[in-house]
Amino acid sequence: MATFKKACFGSSLYIFIIAGAIFTLMPFIWMISTSLKSPNEVFSLPIQWIPNELRFDNYTRAISAYPFAGFFSNSFLVSAGIIVGQLTTSILAAYAFARMEFRGRNFLFGLLLAGMMIPEQTIMIPVIQLLGKLGWMNSFLGLIIPFTWSALIVFLFRQYFAGLPVEVEEAAKMDGLRTIGIIFFIVLPMSRGIISTAVILIFTYAWNQYLWPLLITNKESYYTVQLGLSYFKEENAIQMDWTALMAGTTLSIMPMITIFIIFQKQIINSIAFSGSKE
Repeated sequence: MATFKKACFGSSLYIFIIAGAIFTLMPFIWMISTSLKSPNEVFSLPIQWIPNELRFDNYTRAISAYPFAGFFSNSFLVSAGIIVGQLTTSILAAYAFARMEFRGRNFLFGLLLAGMMIPEQTIMIPVIQLLGKLGWMNSFLGLIIPFTWSALIVFLFRQYFAGLPVEVEEAAKMDGLRTIGIIFFIVLPMSRGIISTAVILIFTYAWNQYLWPLLITNKESYYTVQLGLSYFKEENAIQMDWTALMAGTTLSIMPMITIFIIFQKQIINSIAFSGSKE
């Protein structure tokens, strides 16, 4: 009887998870479906999930209507700069908090965590004023530099580094390897899983930025893909081309899906490795 109840509970749990997944994916399915429809099928009722004819020309029209290639290039450049900046600063700071002994270490780490509770919108005006004095408005430096550190990523790396075996690092020190060498040749090869997780989190955050680019850029040459989609919508506000807009939106989420597919193996291997150690 207990086995039967356990089996029923397991089946119900799987059904609940699958239903939740379908409910979550429905907006994305509608978006992809709409990007392949004709204009007359967009708002048809009941919803027509499968178009009568696949209109791939919607993607061509979306790309050719506005310089989406340039918007995508800008987003990739900004995202790559933020990823490199956050990984560099976070790894170095996290290793210092996890391994080095210095006065005020715990206080500074607590101060760092307290900073996570401050909404970034509250400091945007001072940062914009500073960027104006530096001449970084309407520039890629203004889009990248303010986001080259993250308290959350430092926290994730610090917690992971603290759980790594100290003996390996001590052996490396005895062999004459300096701290920077220990980080790059000992610690980082053992941290591929957390690095992959950080890359996914940072890229998703950087790629989806809308408010910050909107505030500091007013030149089309610096527009990111999110601003480009908003610009496309505003320019077609009178007679919205929903099929082209959904095509552009579908293209905008493909890099995030690609990044997750690339790095998910490292994350799974890291979880399996951690489980085998326990």
